[in-house]
Amino acid sequence: MSAVSVPIDLSGRVALVVGGGGGGIGTAVCRRLATAGADVLAVSAVADHVGATVADVESTGRRASGQVADVADFDALRAAIDAGAADLGWPDLVVNVVGGATPDHWHRLRDFPIESFDHLMTTNLRYAFIACQHVADRLITDGRPGAIVNISSIASRGQPLLSAYGAAKAGLDSLTRSMAMEWGRHGIRANTLAPGTINTPRSGRDPDEVDPLAVNIALQRRGKPDDIADVTLFLLSDLASYVSGQTIDVDGGPSRAGIDEHDLPIFVTNEAIRRRFES
Repeated sequence: MSAVSVPIDLSGRVALVVGGGGGGIGTAVCRRLATAGADVLAVSAVADHVGATVADVESTGRRASGQVADVADFDALRAAIDAGAADLGWPDLVVNVVGGATPDHWHRLRDFPIESFDHLMTTNLRYAFIACQHVADRLITDGRPGAIVNISSIASRGQPLLSAYGAAKAGLDSLTRSMAMEWGRHGIRANTLAPGTINTPRSGRDPDEVDPLAVNIALQRRGKPDDIADVTLFLLSDLASYVSGQTIDVDGGPSRAGIDEHDLPIFVTNEAIRRRFES
C-alpha cells in the first residue's frame, strides 16, 4: 500500500511571528510557514534579524513585513503588529517565540534578584499575553477563526537556576489553556509547544561537535530549530483542527538525568553560565 501525502497549505493566511529572526527557532518557524504558503509578519528587536527574515520569506515567493520592536514595550509591540497588518492584512495565525534567559538572568533561588524575576516574566509571559490579546480581539470582532502557538519550555516543570524562567513558562502554559477555553467558541485554537534543549545561535555550542551530554536524551541528540518549526506548522494547520489547549513536548523523549555534580541542568553548555556556577 503506497503512502498518502497530506499537504499542509496555509495559502491566504497571515502569520504573526514575534521573535521571527536571529537564526534560531523564530527564523525556522518563519521559513516553514512561508514554505507552506503563509505570508509572514515578523517582529524582532534587532533590525538586521528582521531584514534577513523578510528576505528569506520573500525568497519562497510569499509576502513579508518586518517590524522592529522591543516586546517589553507593549505599546510598541501593538504598533508593530498594526503596521505589519497594514502591509499584509490582519494575522490569523500567531506564534510567540521570544523568550529564554540570558546568562545574566540565571541565579540560585536564595539570591534571585526581583529585577531578574520581573524581566523574565515580561519577556517570556506578559508580552505573549499582549500579542495574543491584540490579535484575538480583532479576529473575534471580525468573526474570523485563528490559531495560536506559544513557545513554552520543558523548564516549566522546574529547573535549577531557571526558577523565574520556568515559572513564566508555566504561566504561559496556563494562560494558553485559558485562551483555548475562552476563545474556542470563536474558532480560535491555542496551544503551547514545549521544546527541550535546542541548538540555536544562543545556545553557545557548535551544533556539529560531539555532544557527550546527549546520552541523557532518549533520542541521543539535542533538537534543531526545524524540529520546533515542524510541530508549530502542524499545530497551526487544519490537520490540528481539533487540538486546542494542549502543551506538546518536543524534547527528544524523557531525559534520563536532571542535574550534574554542580547542580546545573544537564543541558547547560554555555561556558559563561558554567563558569559562574561551577566554583
